[in-house]
Amino acid sequence: MFDIQIFVEDKLCEAYRSLATKALGSSALSVHVARATLDELTSFEDLLDLAQRSRSNGCQQVIFALDHEGHDAAQARVKARRRFQEAFQQLCNYVARLPASDPLKQLRLVRVEVRSCLEAWLLSDPQAIVQAFSGPADYRPDVRQTEALSPREARDGIAHIVRQIGGRKGNRRLARMRGSAVKSEGAKIAEHLDLDRARRNNRSLDYFCEMVAQQGDGCRQPCPELD
Repeated sequence: MFDIQIFVEDKLCEAYRSLATKALGSSALSVHVARATLDELTSFEDLLDLAQRSRSNGCQQVIFALDHEGHDAAQARVKARRRFQEAFQQLCNYVARLPASDPLKQLRLVRVEVRSCLEAWLLSDPQAIVQAFSGPADYRPDVRQTEALSPREARDGIAHIVRQIGGRKGNRRLARMRGSAVKSEGAKIAEHLDLDRARRNNRSLDYFCEMVAQQGDGCRQPCPELD
């Protein structure tokens, strides 16, 4: 039985669990993350089913997360984001009409658009990447806002830092890191993320952490529109 259930489109479930656990701090609440399909996340009926099953398992909060994919996202992604928002609003409206005795009324629902992808969240704290790969303490990569990056730019940004670490350590494997290989390292980086630093550089990450930490209700406090 888990207190918080997170459904993500991403395969990197463990990274989300690590970030949520960090956001909870010393709280005893537990987190479970599962993968959901794009079709499930953009359908009212499927969101309702996921919410009902989560509540029946004792969850107090359910978070649905979908990659934004940045300003140059394909039209299919733009349409999927719109369907995601509409389906979630339908779910909020449905729950609002239920009688007070219905179990779903006790469930806090959250919709998060991951701007622009998990890698952009991880790049929000470059020093975490250095720590994850045991880089030299005196190497301090530039810090920047990451929410406007494309997924490729975010992956390449992480890979660049890893290559710099590899060059300083004489590690040929790290020195050859490419963006395509970054995704599998997500959980390792997430373990080292300093949320106080990272949240300043990505508003969707900040919203995610706030909702988790405060056990917030996304129907009342919607995900910020960042376009």
